[in-house]
Amino acid sequence: MANIDYNALKQIERELLVALKEEYSFYQQLYISLDRQRDLIMYNRDDRLLDLFSEIERYRKRISRSEKKIAELKQRSPRAFQMAVIIPEVKKIINSISTLVKKNVHLVKECEDYLKGRHERIRVELGELKNSEKILQYLSDAEPSPQFVDGKS
Repeated sequence: MANIDYNALKQIERELLVALKEEYSFYQQLYISLDRQRDLIMYNRDDRLLDLFSEIERYRKRISRSEKKIAELKQRSPRAFQMAVIIPEVKKIINSISTLVKKNVHLVKECEDYLKGRHERIRVELGELKNSEKILQYLSDAEPSPQFVDGKS
């Protein structure tokens, strides 16, 4: 029985290491994309944002698949999974992924803050444009009749 547990542990460890290494690579790519998105937002490169947002949506779906994959590994053999998680190499990759996730969340927060400020600025400018339109209407209402230059009626 101990041999089966050891084999199950080694199998889960190998699968977990492969999955975690893929995840680490994925989160590195996500960081690069989020950083690029932040730069596009900050430098008003709106023409490229749509492509980047669709790329981020693909990443969101990829995160869901990753979570399912890890959950399936854990569900298949919970005891072996718990033992595999404390192996130093696995812990190292988990800590690295955790650090990348924190950096990604920070970048997302930065983008949100910048976009909220940008949204507020646009809202204020639109309000000012509405005021300008009202002023122009008021000024145009003050001229009910045509102006004659030569003094003839």
